[in-house]
Amino acid sequence: MPDLNEQARPLAPAIPGATDAQRKRGRTLAMIHAMHLRDVAQVRALIKRIEFDRAAAGVLSETIARLEMTENLRDFGALCGRECNNLLYHHGAEEQQIFPILEARADACLRAVIDKLRQEHTVIHTLLEALGAQADAVMAAPGPDSYAALKDTFDKLETAIRSHFSYEETELEEALGVFNAI
Repeated sequence: MPDLNEQARPLAPAIPGATDAQRKRGRTLAMIHAMHLRDVAQVRALIKRIEFDRAAAGVLSETIARLEMTENLRDFGALCGRECNNLLYHHGAEEQQIFPILEARADACLRAVIDKLRQEHTVIHTLLEALGAQADAVMAAPGPDSYAALKDTFDKLETAIRSHFSYEETELEEALGVFNAI
């Protein structure tokens, strides 16, 4: 699976004359990210609930027919699907609305950050697609292997999202406020 290649992340330059009010406006992105992270935490909680049910019964394939387990898996699919769509929309909004505003006024260093963020969006989207396929696989053929693959991909996705959000918030904070991009 692809990774973010965090070592290759360029840094945005400080913007001379940026004010505290502009930085505060730039931190709006962090508030939007916090909403997504709350949804990710809900998905994580549901995965733990599924894992608990599986562990309690011993064999996932025997417990899938039980209403609670089936309901948990359906809930996972709905909640995960909703958050996946929300993340895709969020990244689309950044790429179609916010990034062009920044690029129009950015220097080469800030453009490099934006290019890296776009690359990271691709990595996250690949992980989202893999997670969707693995959720389908768990529903079609529940068992320890399909569940382990789903959980592993979710772990990678969650780590990638948290890292990406942190990088994006830090590197774009000033530019978002100074260039009125958010």
